[in-house]
Amino acid sequence: MKRFFCFLALVCLFSVDVYAENQPIDLRFEPTTTATPALHLLSVVNNFRGVKIQPFTDKRSVGETLLGSIKSANGVQMLESSSAISVYASEVFRKVYREWGGKSSPDGPLTLKGEITQFAFDDSDGYQAKVGFHFFLCDDSDKILWDGHSSGIVRGSGKTVTAENLSGIFSDILRATYNEMLEDEKLVGVWSGRVSNTYLIKDDATVAPSLSVKNSR
Repeated sequence: MKRFFCFLALVCLFSVDVYAENQPIDLRFEPTTTATPALHLLSVVNNFRGVKIQPFTDKRSVGETLLGSIKSANGVQMLESSSAISVYASEVFRKVYREWGGKSSPDGPLTLKGEITQFAFDDSDGYQAKVGFHFFLCDDSDKILWDGHSSGIVRGSGKTVTAENLSGIFSDILRATYNEMLEDEKLVGVWSGRVSNTYLIKDDATVAPSLSVKNSR
């Protein structure tokens, strides 16, 4: 019996050594690069109809504030945002949309909704940050006119990532992911009013093809 309790004590001690208290993270929009969209893309967004941007919803199973783990002097720590990930992701989208010259309006004829399907960081083998979204553009009767998925991933190795670096990493990957979504040809057609749904797209040389953000660093 004593051996059993000694074994339990060792297991608890090992767990304490490996997993420390959660590391609090204050995520902010602090991109490390200046990625200015091309002029013709800015003109496309300027022609978008007014839209209501609803707060995004978090569809992950890990809770509203957890976003992965990071190595530290205290062992492996779970990362926990000081605010809900959905709040941060929604606010970054609004800022990126304004960068493009987009117009948001509480009385607009369209509503943009977003669901977070991935939002995580891990540095168990190098480091990896990834995000994923399912977006919906709806009319004023909540009918879905367009929906699409956008995701981004950044990988790296040989570099120590601290909690202070995470705002820059996620700001860059979110901006690239949102840029990809805003360049979607079918979305542009519906949002600009050229077509009424995602199945009828007129040829338009001013619309750029979608760009992938699944790049590695």
